[in-house]
Amino acid sequence: MFHTPPKLRPICLLKSCYNRVMLVADICIFRGVSQLYSYIITDPNTYCIGQCVSIPFGRYPVKGVIFNIRLATQTDNISKLKSILAPIETAFIINQEYIDLICWFATYYQTTLHKAYQTIIGNRKSRAPLSLNNFTLSPSPFTLNQHQQAAFDTIVKETTFSKHLIHGITGSGKTEIYMRLAQHCIKQGQQIIICCPEISLTPQFKAQFTERFNDHVVVIHSGLTAKKRDECWASLQHKSASIVIGPRSAIFAPVQRLGMIVIDEEHDGSYKQDNHPRYLSHEIAKWRCQYHNCPLVLGSATPSVTSFLAAKNSAIAKNSSYNVLSKRATGSSLPTVSTIDMTQHGQAGQLLSTPLQTAIVETLKKNQKVLLLLNRRGFAPYVACQSCKTIHSCDQCGLSYTYHKDKTFRCHRCDITIAFSHQCKKCKKPHLAFSGQGIQKIEIELAQQFPQAHVIRLDKDTAKTATQMEKQLNTFKKEGNILLGTQLIAKGHHIEDISLVGVLGIDTQLNIPDFRSAERSFQLLMQVAGRAGRGKYEGHVYIQTTQPNHYAIRCAQTHDYERFIHQESEFRQQLKYPPFGELTYIILSCTDEKMLKNYCKRCSTYIGKHSLEEHVSILGPKPAPIEKIRDHYRWTILIKHSLNDTQAVKQWILDFPKRPADIRLICDFSPLQLL
Repeated sequence: MFHTPPKLRPICLLKSCYNRVMLVADICIFRGVSQLYSYIITDPNTYCIGQCVSIPFGRYPVKGVIFNIRLATQTDNISKLKSILAPIETAFIINQEYIDLICWFATYYQTTLHKAYQTIIGNRKSRAPLSLNNFTLSPSPFTLNQHQQAAFDTIVKETTFSKHLIHGITGSGKTEIYMRLAQHCIKQGQQIIICCPEISLTPQFKAQFTERFNDHVVVIHSGLTAKKRDECWASLQHKSASIVIGPRSAIFAPVQRLGMIVIDEEHDGSYKQDNHPRYLSHEIAKWRCQYHNCPLVLGSATPSVTSFLAAKNSAIAKNSSYNVLSKRATGSSLPTVSTIDMTQHGQAGQLLSTPLQTAIVETLKKNQKVLLLLNRRGFAPYVACQSCKTIHSCDQCGLSYTYHKDKTFRCHRCDITIAFSHQCKKCKKPHLAFSGQGIQKIEIELAQQFPQAHVIRLDKDTAKTATQMEKQLNTFKKEGNILLGTQLIAKGHHIEDISLVGVLGIDTQLNIPDFRSAERSFQLLMQVAGRAGRGKYEGHVYIQTTQPNHYAIRCAQTHDYERFIHQESEFRQQLKYPPFGELTYIILSCTDEKMLKNYCKRCSTYIGKHSLEEHVSILGPKPAPIEKIRDHYRWTILIKHSLNDTQAVKQWILDFPKRPADIRLICDFSPLQLL
């Protein structure tokens, strides 16, 4: 898609030639183009590789970044080349690693150099670093147990690129290992990136690491102001900070002496970018660790099927390891897990089953805390007219609106909010009614049934920022009795007084038409169950479900990870789903349904005439499971292939029929969902 910059000559050689030959800069233009463009450097002392500049492009000046400076050659046709206009002094100057990463990223994810630059660098400005003064290291108050020590020793003995999986049950002390690894890197004069799945978890990580490492720690995420992010970047670039903590985007932090990358809760889907370009943090981490020749560490209580099988199969290799932490660091036991069959215990309209209600009463009597998970925002997720039975749905996607207590209808798929009304859009009668269970409805029922309890709700409506979430959690720790939340509360949080966990509405997750639904449901159950019994109280978990015999639920009930992997692997192997095959998912979308269908017909003709290898399976074009989002109709093509076919598949996609400008094509390599 573009020309990779040639190998750079040392700049000192170029300086010796300033007076004899012309210098040319190869520049990544900040436009949707797929190649570098060459410009003359009129003042060699003003420009450097990695610098942002203003250049003439078409009729107007545009921005770009210098990827290479070289001696002009006969093929450059100097007479037709234009000169760079001026440097952009405020812009962040990127190093050679970033240039190489941008080029690799653009090729791997089939996007333009500018889009790759935007994703990796963004609109960074050159600023002064943070004022950091306290670089003392506090000793750990904990002693590693045998399994923790073995995992730590295995990782730090590696001095080149290696890949390690820490498979530790909830509460097994993975974070303590991460802190020991960070300390090791600092003592070696290196820097470390530690990724967590959600911005909401960064305050907890920051507090733990800052207590031990003081000003060595910086946090990077999208919730910070642009100025603060720039200052953090400057601190890393100037090597004054050594530990980076943050979610997915932290993987691009400008560390200069990378000694290690850690991806905590590596199974989490938030490590995959959900819009174009759909990169996976694991792939970026692997590239950067290979570039710096250092270890990559993945950690989880419920590793993804792909990561687990890869680690198990390569554990005997010199550059990889599989490390198991099967005991909680405090010595406490895993909670007991019970299922409540809602076909037997659930009455019409009942949100909390009788066994769960009884367990909540007993827990509150003991002054212990309760955590309830319902992964559905709003009050009622289904709105319909009682007269004509028409579903009150979003015009841009067809999904039923969710009613919220603030008297609004919201589409969580398109992120649209409209004013509340009882009037049906079709028959105009004021007969709209709400049904289904949302977290706000559960909150009201809890207040009615347990009026003495302090109930705290935690979801994206009550905690829009990491600061708000931290405040809510601190309130719960100090004075709360029941914490009700979406999946935000399921991972990473350590609250010792929680002894009871209740899970509501897991069937919705299980029934999503996606091949990873069972895996995601199992992981969610295991993660939220791990919030119980982390202190001095025994933990108990109740799962309300209409599918108590589903293997994901049965395996979660017995904490049997390997049994789940065995059953899940059998299903995937038969259908050649990852890790037993590679997937490439093409999403075609357009606001004009007829135009999209016509183009998909042309794609079908192309597929029929230009087949890939026999073992490559192509499904589609066909309407997507979610046929419309934000007024865009969607069709998909799923390609099942082997790893060796990846480059051929990418070229096959590049040769697709030319599409109208109004049709968007997104390639999702190694997709985490097929919706």
